[in-house]
Amino acid sequence: MREYHQCSQCHLVFVPDRFVLSNADEKALYDLHENVPGDAGYEKFLSRAAKPLADYFPPNARSEAMQGQRRGLDFGCGRVQVLAHMLSTAPYNFSMDAYDLYYFPENRHFLEREGHYDFITATEVLEHLQDPFSVLRTLWRCIRIGGVLVIMTKRVHGTIDSFCNWHYIRDPTHITFFHQDSFQWLADFLPSEGEACFARFVSADVVLLIKQQSKEI
Repeated sequence: MREYHQCSQCHLVFVPDRFVLSNADEKALYDLHENVPGDAGYEKFLSRAAKPLADYFPPNARSEAMQGQRRGLDFGCGRVQVLAHMLSTAPYNFSMDAYDLYYFPENRHFLEREGHYDFITATEVLEHLQDPFSVLRTLWRCIRIGGVLVIMTKRVHGTIDSFCNWHYIRDPTHITFFHQDSFQWLADFLPSEGEACFARFVSADVVLLIKQQSKEI
């Protein structure tokens, strides 16, 4: 049985290092995923992040021409780039890049493009990260002022008993579990000088981290 620790400041829950799978074992489990573009059920699931992203941009900036000028990165896209494909086609029509540690490592240079992206998506990714705050800071630097980081991950809530019975912790690749307070803490942690971060909670598992100039909040 795994142990779980919780940060006293941000309430993030995580497992000790000894419970973290090797890269090879983790990838072997990811290889079992069968998500593909056109899978209506999976695309409906991803739309819980895609629709709030599209709604984030002002209505007069949502024409097909304007959307095509907006560039996004799907971080942790998986073996098949389902979300990137969705967002690059109607009704979204964004210009998309994609990166994955295991399946598209050659695209790591996308993570070096400071201030380049209008948005970055990370759907069902954060729960797999051993050092999530470092990764999120890297992603944050890649987003321009006025852009947004779209995160989908189930959040910790309720009692210890409810956590122990939570299906989400049964997946051995799930090693980090965010609390709502974790994202509020991130809003203070992520910004550099002159920046501000605003956490907008869209649903029980989707949050937008909005990057603005500090004077705008």
